[in-house]
Amino acid sequence: MPSRISDRGRLGRVGWAIVVSLLVLAILAGFWPIIGVLIAWVPLLAVPAAAGLPNLIPALRILPLGETTWVFWAADAAGVIVMLLTAWAMLMAPKRQAAPSPARAFGRGVWVTTVAIVAGNIVRAIFTSFVVHADLGTYLGHLVANVVVSALLGAILGLVVGAVAALVAIGGRGRADASSETSAETAPVGADAQEPAADAPTTVAEAPSTIAEAPAQGA
Repeated sequence: MPSRISDRGRLGRVGWAIVVSLLVLAILAGFWPIIGVLIAWVPLLAVPAAAGLPNLIPALRILPLGETTWVFWAADAAGVIVMLLTAWAMLMAPKRQAAPSPARAFGRGVWVTTVAIVAGNIVRAIFTSFVVHADLGTYLGHLVANVVVSALLGAILGLVVGAVAALVAIGGRGRADASSETSAETAPVGADAQEPAADAPTTVAEAPSTIAEAPAQGA
């Protein structure tokens, strides 16, 4: 059975699955053929951008999208970095276990994804407020709306990330059980191999008594 105490302080399989899933989502968000088709199927996804909020989640692109400038590209890249660093920091917390149960892994994936997406979109919202020269009231209103929309979207995407984390946890637990069964089967073999060694001194100790009986019979 793996030690849970020794697993603390490192990312583990479940943690890596969550971080990699967020990175994949950021790459897919930057691939317009996929996002364009998704928005065409679900027009509700275009509402945040129409309201002046960051579009979906921080996107990772090689080049700026359309006629946008490199400054907007840098803002999106900064949002992705903040999103991944937030997830990393949450997963590296001392009380986090690197090998949780599937249910805990699912819940961790949902929670970390939600918080990470909110953190990344806050960075993008702050940048947008400076670009449009929003006043304090508009800035605060957009910030609150951004947090609410990002939390809802993060919770939805968190279901996908949580499912991936749960599958990884199930696979890791199966490997741990298999290794524990293998060690349990090999343990009696080692114990039986030590029994003849324990009997050896008894056989040697009997030899002097046999030798001592020989002079007595001669007398």
